[in-house]
Amino acid sequence: MRKSIIILWWCFLLLAVACTTNTDKTKPLKVNELAEGTSDFVTNQGNEQWRMGNYEQALKYFTKAYKMVKQSGDEAQTATLLNNLGLVHWRLENNAQAMECYTEAAALAEKNGMKRLLGLTYTNRALILKEQRNFNEAFNQNNEAIRLFKEIKEPRDLAIAYNNQGQIYRFSNNFSEALMYYLLSLKECEKINYTEGMATAYQNLSTVYAKQGDKQKALATGYKCLNLSLKVNSKVRISEGYRELSRNYDIFHKPDSALYYFKKHYDVEKEIMEANQSNLLTQYQANLGVEVKNLRIKNLQNEKEIADNKLLLLLVSVFMVLLISAFFVYRYLSLISFRKKQLELELDNSKKLISVKEEELKTYIVDLAQKNNIISRLQKEPKNEIVSTTQEVSELLEQKILTDDGWDNFKVRFKAIYPDFFSRIRQSGIAVTEAEIRIMVLMRLQLNGIEMANILGISPQSVRACKMRLKKKLHAENYETVEDYLKHITK
Repeated sequence: MRKSIIILWWCFLLLAVACTTNTDKTKPLKVNELAEGTSDFVTNQGNEQWRMGNYEQALKYFTKAYKMVKQSGDEAQTATLLNNLGLVHWRLENNAQAMECYTEAAALAEKNGMKRLLGLTYTNRALILKEQRNFNEAFNQNNEAIRLFKEIKEPRDLAIAYNNQGQIYRFSNNFSEALMYYLLSLKECEKINYTEGMATAYQNLSTVYAKQGDKQKALATGYKCLNLSLKVNSKVRISEGYRELSRNYDIFHKPDSALYYFKKHYDVEKEIMEANQSNLLTQYQANLGVEVKNLRIKNLQNEKEIADNKLLLLLVSVFMVLLISAFFVYRYLSLISFRKKQLELELDNSKKLISVKEEELKTYIVDLAQKNNIISRLQKEPKNEIVSTTQEVSELLEQKILTDDGWDNFKVRFKAIYPDFFSRIRQSGIAVTEAEIRIMVLMRLQLNGIEMANILGISPQSVRACKMRLKKKLHAENYETVEDYLKHITK
């Protein structure tokens, strides 16, 4: 009888653990980590989170794997994980940490003769230097990557390095050189039939042709990019292809076609978001299946132990009926809970859409008020100057800075209104990033945080974080606030 009581106690404890595990959506991930316990498994978890765009989670897994591998003394795996950590930091806009990871990975790769990884660290560092507008050093790093990929005969990596070289030239407004390297990248991709790489090359070619005003070539290469993207069935590339055509039609003053392809781009982006949500749901369902399977194994073991005791068999049979009933009740309640969360998600998405529309309306009202203020402030100026400046600022405030090209266009138009702004920033000798320059430009236009977020296509929290970093940097240069610095350079 004492043995029966002990077995029943363990069965009830098992039921409690199963229910607790299934109701906490964060637990299965931790169970899997403990069950596997290898650096390869943790690294794969990080790669999966990276693929889904969950960069914070990817950073968590890669950091854990890095600590495990470093303790083992495997320098080759350590170098690879450091490069992965650099990529995650870059995506999270932690460029300083990314550069540290790339530099340490490069040292280990060179020590262990890992030429391909060494080349990847060079081209990754070049991308960060490009964003910081340090073009000379960016060229040095990327040229070294090109040399290594030629040496080890890696056409795919060489194509990517050529493409990055074109990006550096394009960001430095050297479009003829950028065009040459995009064509070299396309040539390397064609050698190995690297379709996705060809789609990327055609997209960049389309951008350069549009910059040069060649409508026919810009649209032709844009359609080649889209067709190749459809061929590989990559939603990310398809979305980029639609966006490129929309942007080009807008540049060449075809608003109907631009709107058509922008809607296509928006629909694909929506599918990508829904697919990520579906992947998360599949992961939770798989974890639930593992727990149910473990529960069934335990039940079989319990049945085997009580086969020789009729009374115990009767008690356990009653318990199993209750357990199965509880399982089905729990499953039914889980389905209801899941459906409820689905409906809440749909409601939340609807609210977000409404919120976006409301923000657009608020932005329009704020823009209108600002335009009126500008007109009022300029009433004392000659009539021709009033009309010209008001129209320029009005058009500037209507522009969105969602891409690097959008920023380039915005900066050109801003420079036409305030020609000395960027030169005075350089003359001040304070090293500010391109993101911080964007914030100062929008502050010069007297926009608040929400308006900045709307124009830049980021969250207000990101705007606040950038302003805090800028304030700390300027405080070190004896400026109390960002506004004081702006007053100084706009005197």
